[in-house]
Amino acid sequence: MFCLLGIYSFEGIAQGRVDGFFKGKGNLDLVLGGGYESNPNYFAGTNKVALQRTVTIYNTFLAYGITDKLDVNVSLPYVDVNGVESDFQDYSIFLKHKVYDKKRWTISLAGGFSSNVGDYQTEGGNAIGQKAKTVDGRLVVHHFAKNGIFFTGQTGYSYKGDPVPNSIPLTIKTGLAKSKYYFDVWYDFQHGIGGLDYRGTPTPATFRQLGVSYHKIGGTFYKPIFKHLGAYVGASYVLVGRNVSQGFGVNGGLVLKYFKKKSNE
Repeated sequence: MFCLLGIYSFEGIAQGRVDGFFKGKGNLDLVLGGGYESNPNYFAGTNKVALQRTVTIYNTFLAYGITDKLDVNVSLPYVDVNGVESDFQDYSIFLKHKVYDKKRWTISLAGGFSSNVGDYQTEGGNAIGQKAKTVDGRLVVHHFAKNGIFFTGQTGYSYKGDPVPNSIPLTIKTGLAKSKYYFDVWYDFQHGIGGLDYRGTPTPATFRQLGVSYHKIGGTFYKPIFKHLGAYVGASYVLVGRNVSQGFGVNGGLVLKYFKKKSNE
């Protein structure tokens, strides 16, 4: 089962930091992908204003099965904003452990850390990110039916170093996973705890103080090409939020897969 790439932006990450599937011991996915966001509007606080912002993202994502019940995910995006500012954004490392598996239901605990790689721009309309050093914990509930229909829900808490406000995430995803194709639809929510608002009072001394919240929807389609190669395309849209750009995003890429050879093969 393929582990889906998350596309990063200044506001956050779509589809949750992890998914409900496990790679299996010794199996590896390497995802090389990219995306583009066209945002004609921005929520200054919760007030929508016309403020154009385009974001191009190139991402490398790796998922590896350490054991049948323990996966590691690593991601590193490169971001270009408005064709003006570009740099590596925030790397992330996550561990996901399966703690319950019965009657096609699984419960997993995931934890990770992310931080900025370079000294990128944090201020103004060309900001690449908030340089947040984040410790993230997630509870993931997953159901995979015999006909391939699945449901995944996850939530948790994101603790971010001062002055970036902490946040509470929630992601719900459902779809169909077959040997010849995969697709999903998802809803992604983040609630920024406190923080200040763009054009608000008091005026933030830095964009790193902005509290970011959003409601985002999207979907993904994946198709194997060969045994060890597949491709995916996806789309997303920000419905409403706080201190977040609003617009459509598209993404796509290649998934390189390595399967550990079984002893009886």
